[in-house]
Amino acid sequence: MLRVLRSVPRTAFLLTGVTIGAVIWNKRKNSGASTDNKPLQRSLADLEARLAVLEDPANGSHSIQESDNPGSSEETKVALASLEASLASLNARFDGRMSELEHKITEHDTKLQNVPTLTEIVSTMEQMLTGAMSGLDQKLSEQVHSIEMLKSTVSQSDELMEKVLDSIYSLQSHIPDGEKPEVTVSV
Repeated sequence: MLRVLRSVPRTAFLLTGVTIGAVIWNKRKNSGASTDNKPLQRSLADLEARLAVLEDPANGSHSIQESDNPGSSEETKVALASLEASLASLNARFDGRMSELEHKITEHDTKLQNVPTLTEIVSTMEQMLTGAMSGLDQKLSEQVHSIEMLKSTVSQSDELMEKVLDSIYSLQSHIPDGEKPEVTVSV
């Protein structure tokens, strides 16, 4: 039984880690499908198409003519600047999310450290139970003492009553029959 109780905190930490991993994975998966990434994807597709044209040997003369065209260079610079801005934006969002997750993990870790262990809970319950049982034992012993006192008091009063009755009977026997008043004694 103690082995099972010892493995409970480890299992809780493992399940917490798996849960956090699943949440992070789900958020990353959902953020990958986000509509905010479409400009970046378009820019990447555009750059890949341009690189394919430049690398194609059949279009070698065409690519040289395009590189001489100053508008094409400006267009590439604008696309590259847009790509860099999108990348910087995504990087900032990613850093913000990561710092937020790290903060939440730190908060959860702090909360988990403040939770009492099973051993502490069991020892506290044992102390409370011991206190309650000792109080109950004391009350029971007081009740037993009170009952014993009542028994002794009743037996003493019975003895005194017998003595009083014996005295009354002995006094009645010394009085002549004609002078005896009618006194009925009931017990």
